Amino acid sequence: MAALVNSESRRAIRQFLGDNFTSLDSLELVDDLLKEEERTHAQLEQEAAVASKTTKSLVAEASSVADSVHSKAMHLIDVHSKVVGSTADESVSAWEFRDGTAVMELVSKLAAELQTYRRLRQAKEYIDEFIEIEKVAEQAAQSMEKSPQGVLSAYSASIALLSKHSSDSEITGNISAQNLLEYIKHTVSNIWTNAETTAANAQSECLRKMGWPGKIDPPVSVLGEFGANFSMLASLDHITRDASKVLRQSGVQLQSEDAPPLPLKHMARAVDIRMRYHFESARGTSRADRPEWWLSQVMNMVRSLVPLLELHVQSLYDRSALPPLDVRNEFIRLIQPIIQHKLAHDRSDYISNGLVIAHVSRELSEFEHTLQDVYFFDGPSVLDAFLADSDIFSAWVNAERKSAIDSYMETIADPGAFKQLYEDEVLDRDDPKPTRIAQNVVMLISDIAERYAVVPSCMQQLQFLSTTQFPVVIALVEDVEGEIDEFSRISLAFIRDASSNVSGSGANSPFAAQLRRLASWYQTVWYVEEAARDWNDSTIYVDMWAAVCCHARALGGDADPRDWRDECDDWGEKDRKVLDDCATLETNEEWLDGGIWERTIKTLGELKQRILELMSRAINKDTVGQLRAYRKKANWASEGVGADADVKVSIELSGLLPELSQLVSVLSELLPFSGSAYLLRSLAAELDMFLVDRVASAHQFNSSGGWQFAMDVSAISRVLHASAGGSALQGPSGQLLAKAMECARILSCSLDGEELPGNSDMTLSLSEWAPAILDAATDDKEAMLVLGKLGVKHLSIEQIRQLVKRRVDFAATFSSPEMF
Repeated sequence: MAALVNSESRRAIRQFLGDNFTSLDSLELVDDLLKEEERTHAQLEQEAAVASKTTKSLVAEASSVADSVHSKAMHLIDVHSKVVGSTADESVSAWEFRDGTAVMELVSKLAAELQTYRRLRQAKEYIDEFIEIEKVAEQAAQSMEKSPQGVLSAYSASIALLSKHSSDSEITGNISAQNLLEYIKHTVSNIWTNAETTAANAQSECLRKMGWPGKIDPPVSVLGEFGANFSMLASLDHITRDASKVLRQSGVQLQSEDAPPLPLKHMARAVDIRMRYHFESARGTSRADRPEWWLSQVMNMVRSLVPLLELHVQSLYDRSALPPLDVRNEFIRLIQPIIQHKLAHDRSDYISNGLVIAHVSRELSEFEHTLQDVYFFDGPSVLDAFLADSDIFSAWVNAERKSAIDSYMETIADPGAFKQLYEDEVLDRDDPKPTRIAQNVVMLISDIAERYAVVPSCMQQLQFLSTTQFPVVIALVEDVEGEIDEFSRISLAFIRDASSNVSGSGANSPFAAQLRRLASWYQTVWYVEEAARDWNDSTIYVDMWAAVCCHARALGGDADPRDWRDECDDWGEKDRKVLDDCATLETNEEWLDGGIWERTIKTLGELKQRILELMSRAINKDTVGQLRAYRKKANWASEGVGADADVKVSIELSGLLPELSQLVSVLSELLPFSGSAYLLRSLAAELDMFLVDRVASAHQFNSSGGWQFAMDVSAISRVLHASAGGSALQGPSGQLLAKAMECARILSCSLDGEELPGNSDMTLSLSEWAPAILDAATDDKEAMLVLGKLGVKHLSIEQIRQLVKRRVDFAATFSSPEMF
């Protein structure tokens, strides 16, 4: 007994447990320790049997002695209580006495031996658990290459052990139990890793034997081997998913809760390995500016695997216990992170060269459309995620803006920026004729739109429009306005001096050159305006307009969709949702008549009109300047009109009419019909007012002078009329030079009905209707009715009276003071 319970033995046991089982690494010696401890344990069991028998005898004897001691003690207590007057305390136990008697010493020794026994028993249980988990690990290792079912069985057993020990309430504070649990967790992870790696490598080898990544032509034997490995991975995945709660509670992380099916994951991993080898290494194929290289390779690998997925893998998966899914769609979804990883790998290159992003986006868009159209993929978009990166998107926008502005500035700095690109014969007169700068602007805007058309987000498209395209048009408008302002300041320098004729004559005159300059600005603005009208009706901009209308509708109040550009810099995620999902909102139908380019078109139209008005002012001044001699002509009332009697047109107009004819011809070449018609109508109005105010109303006439004036007006009218397309030039008031024609009719009207060459076509002579008109008692309205029948409709009654008074022959005949 003394040998069994001596203090040295107890210290040795404690030392053994503390030294050999304090950490996970110490478990590597478990086999040797187990054999040694088994021998020690057998010896201890023999000793324990002897000790147990002795203990039973001693316990019985000790119990009898204790009862006797207790009885005597209670008697003594009772006697003591009678002496001192207190009552016995029935809660006092004999085991509480420590009087040093032999009985109490024996009991204390027995208790210590019992504690030692319990510790030995716990050590045996601890070692038994180690032996069991080692057997499971050994079974898994032996079955790894030959028996997948054996591996799965061992894996399930290891998880069962993990579940048993992770729920043990006595583990807290028990170092040995904690070490055992860590060892079990380590074993579970090792079995999982080895089983997954072995099956995955075998599956990849089967793919290689089938001919992948080329065209797959699988032999039957390889298909069987592939199916076995696929099923192995599927079963391993299923067991892990079922044990997810135990693994999570134990802190064992084998795969995430949303992990894809294990066999499909490793099929996609084969693609990933090849991608990284060829396109994320130092090899020449790893180029950020050639996304088509790696995207085409990914597509080829997908294309070669899809038949296998549809014909074989889908049925293998359906027979597994994993949740049902479309393996083709899931496999393509697993390709997405591989593409994202490649994009992240090249991210710094994209940010440093933003224009490459446009190329990458285009290739990604085509790649995803192929997946959707050919393989019916309905998963998330990589392009969406790629452009959601604010740094990537900003780099693209900034690069597009810089490139566009640089190209524009290079073109506008060229002296030939406003030079017409094509000969007049190439384009119809009513087609806008592009200049270099106009074509540059239109191509820049069209090219930018074509590049960002692949952007899925309407809000991002609008940001492109606002940041990269509008600034180009604004720059053009500002440059043309600058040219116009400069031209307006010096315009008097080229207005013709009739006395010196410093500006030359004909189509090659400096004046014609200035008109060509103005016309080139007009054609530039017109070309861009017509392009903007086409853009306004194109699908991409119609969709943008619908989106900003929906956004304005969502804002409510007095929001105007045409103000979207003032707000786009402050748009956030809420605005993105409204703009990108505009089809779900109602819009104001009145807004749909506008367009995203509406204000641009209006601005260009106003600029075009400003150019026409400037041309009109220049033409009018030049033409009127050539009429100075005609205005000063003073022989309108001379008898027979001198030398002019035999001439159809006044000699003072001999220089103007050819120039005017040449002007009309030049305008027809430089401008569309609408533009030249506007200028000629404006010129006709200016000439009409000049002929009425500065000639007809400023000189005295006889009928012959009136006839000469009528011939002059008709000649001017014929030049304007015949050279520009006839009645299309007529304004709201009817024929050209309408008032001048009526002045000529009055001034050439026969005095008393005599027939003279060139007489007015009035049906009444001047003496028949003029007295009534000059009579103050005549009602003006009635007088105008009479004159209207005579063909005078545009002159006022006061102008008519003044013209009649200008007839010197009528004044000589009817000299009544009441009339004059």
